[in-house]
Amino acid sequence: MSLQEDLARAVAELQTLERAFTEVQSQLAAMRTLLGEYEGAISLIEELKKQKTGVKLLVPIGGGNFIQAEVKKVEDIQVSLGAGVMMRQPVDQGYETIKQRRERLLKAIELYENTLNQYAQRIEELRKTVNALSARLSAQQAQEPGRKT
Repeated sequence: MSLQEDLARAVAELQTLERAFTEVQSQLAAMRTLLGEYEGAISLIEELKKQKTGVKLLVPIGGGNFIQAEVKKVEDIQVSLGAGVMMRQPVDQGYETIKQRRERLLKAIELYENTLNQYAQRIEELRKTVNALSARLSAQQAQEPGRKT
């Protein structure tokens, strides 16, 4: 295999890995946002369980705007099943469902972070390889007879 072919293969792999790296970064950002939402929900439920009744809070209404509301009584939680489908669960059961989802999400985040680290290491290796192959190819071309430099 020629140096040019080796270089072309290394560059192609590098470009593919860089795209995959960017995609995993985007997915991680989305997962971290969701994790923050789960943690906020868990924290709110814990506070509501402590207070029992008459809890005043700000409810987001979109665009960074809120209204003040008072929760009189907390008996059930509407838990999302996905695709816009909700299921009513008792507070303790809903709380546990959300905590379990958070734990699964934490594990997924850890796996994605490991993948990202592996990609980063391979990208660095490939960059070194591309640079070395490029330098060798340039040197080889400079030594070819009748070639102007």
